[in-house]
Amino acid sequence: MALSIARPEVFGVTESSLTLAFAVEDASGPVDAEARVVLDGEPRIASAGIAGTRLVRIEGLAPATRYRIGIEVAGADPALHDPYFPESVCTLPRPDAALVGSFATLNDLHFGEPRFGGVLSEDFEFGDEAPDSPLVRESDTEVPYWRFMNEDAIDEVNALGVDTTIIKGDIADRGRPEQFEAAARAFARFEMPHHAFLGNHDYYGLNDGLEVDGYALLGQPRAPRTLDLGGWRLVLLETVEPGEHHGVFPDERLRWLEAALEETRECATPTLLLMHHQPVPPEHRDHYPNTIGIESDHSLALFDAIGRHPQVRGVLIGHTHRNRVRRHPASGTVPFVEVNCTKDYPGGFAHYRLFEDGSFRQEVRRTSSQRALEHSTRCQGMFRGGYRLFALGGLEARSFVAGDAGDGS
Repeated sequence: MALSIARPEVFGVTESSLTLAFAVEDASGPVDAEARVVLDGEPRIASAGIAGTRLVRIEGLAPATRYRIGIEVAGADPALHDPYFPESVCTLPRPDAALVGSFATLNDLHFGEPRFGGVLSEDFEFGDEAPDSPLVRESDTEVPYWRFMNEDAIDEVNALGVDTTIIKGDIADRGRPEQFEAAARAFARFEMPHHAFLGNHDYYGLNDGLEVDGYALLGQPRAPRTLDLGGWRLVLLETVEPGEHHGVFPDERLRWLEAALEETRECATPTLLLMHHQPVPPEHRDHYPNTIGIESDHSLALFDAIGRHPQVRGVLIGHTHRNRVRRHPASGTVPFVEVNCTKDYPGGFAHYRLFEDGSFRQEVRRTSSQRALEHSTRCQGMFRGGYRLFALGGLEARSFVAGDAGDGS
């Protein structure tokens, strides 16, 4: 049977590595035929024995170097190039300063979610399955997808050896005690300190008449609060209006943040803000998912506060289940960074490295266990095939340099 190379993606890039995802298929579906990844016409790595999505990482590349990329399989046409799989990719520049710390973030874990996909309702709840709108259920696999997607991501974070991990909300799908308890058991797998704050889903027990203290069930202090790492300050913020889908950042939260930022400004401490909801300027508030972001008047005040503090290097966000970087004029060149969810497509986490010169680097990592890749690939075609475009975002939103080095911010 004729072979083809399916769904090739350049998923991530650093100053010395390149990560790709793809599958080899025949008319019956994925096969385990050998494939070669070729850079500048030179075979770099062979992949075989996997009948499904493959995640291949090539190390030892030169910094700030453009590489032409190809995937070759005997009996198949070479992989076609498209926006997901460009003809060439440039590695990031070499860091100019010492590495002082690293951390990972996970967001939108949704422990206990019964199903994902289907036809979206007007309030963006998952509806019935349709020919162009597939659905996955937690009962489809022996272990619920939300459990293995999160546990396998945690195991891979452990393997990275980061200093700490931060979970940016939507931990319990409906804010129920048993969902927080499942999350707490999974978080016990972390081999480094972890810090969690809540998102909108974590308060949805209120809509069922339940008073649930997610922080207590997770054994976590409440947000807002701060962490210090390698001479940097990480500020964990609460953006939830309990029981609601959208976010808020009212005056009392703003006052707390401004006091926290005055402290780091006086000490010239590079600072990152971490929150669940994305701020939204008024001109974009009527388009999903901005309709479920932070209320626009609160967002404008937040933009202004950040713009007055040049020590703020970035704002790291969850909630939208997509990879995207925005900048807002009132905040200068500070990147507002949304990262995909952990529990479906592309399924994974973000890895951050902090440097002495006030720059930082992000690389979004796709969870690479075979069961995670099978599930995340299954979710790729959700919502009439549009989920891949929405969730994956551009390579520049997944892998970048920001701060004092790399982008001028």
